[in-house]
Amino acid sequence: MTTLSPDAKGYILTLSCPNRPGIVAALSQTLFEAGANITEAQQFDDTGSGSFFMRIMFDIVKGGRTEADLRGIVETLTGQFQMQYRLNCQSYRPKVMILVSKFDHCLVDL
Repeated sequence: MTTLSPDAKGYILTLSCPNRPGIVAALSQTLFEAGANITEAQQFDDTGSGSFFMRIMFDIVKGGRTEADLRGIVETLTGQFQMQYRLNCQSYRPKVMILVSKFDHCLVDL
């Protein structure tokens, strides 16, 4: 992962919405205008359901936009694209539990 500087704060934006042209362009332009540097992006189009999924990692220079500002900026697109999203700081670590039926067999596969 590359960052702008040691003073940059990283975020992860995950989203889903009905697929249509212009989603990636609108997101990229909106993040650019917010002062973001996209460091990683993946997208997936589920043709069976007509849904679009995307995960974007980006940095904001500290002293720039706050997380509340970023949420407001992303929400300007939610109505236009009927988007559901989640925005987390890259330092956020969710609690995860791994359950296996047999220790030696299943856990080793993970």
